[in-house]
Amino acid sequence: MEASLNLDEKSNCYATIDLMTHSNLTAYLHTENNTLGQLLLKLNQLKQWNNWLHNCLPAEKLLTEHCQIVGLDKTSLIVIADNPHWVTRFRFFIPDLLVKLRYYPDLQAIRAICCKVKPPYYPVAARRQTRQRLIISPNTADILQKTAIKIQNEKLKHVLQRMATYCHASEGKHPENSEK
Repeated sequence: MEASLNLDEKSNCYATIDLMTHSNLTAYLHTENNTLGQLLLKLNQLKQWNNWLHNCLPAEKLLTEHCQIVGLDKTSLIVIADNPHWVTRFRFFIPDLLVKLRYYPDLQAIRAICCKVKPPYYPVAARRQTRQRLIISPNTADILQKTAIKIQNEKLKHVLQRMATYCHASEGKHPENSEK
């Protein structure tokens, strides 16, 4: 493996590093245990299938811009479209496409074409800020504390006491020292 550095003499800011020759790189990418190579092969296969789809629908340029083959599941060809409108239009061509696409070697086994709407892309929303602590007046805290004393339901009593405690803690008071 050779490594060479070639600088563009005019600008001195572009550098190209030739680490592998093209044939070595191609051979490396097509090894059986190479995941990247397998992905590239699958990508090329999908590209070829989509070219065949475009060839089968030459008069429907708009349709082929909005529909693309994404896979083959046993004997069903899977196509996705941008929205329901294009799915509906595409379905009208399925019987003819089944006949035409079977002429291509990779697609001779297809018996059905399944067309689905591409799921919308929603970018991840920015993380929401945590809610600010609820601020209640000292008078409200005292009312909550007095109400908690009179309540018989233990869960509700505990919740009311916690709410009153937050206010007293922010003032530096403790509920035990407040008037009852």
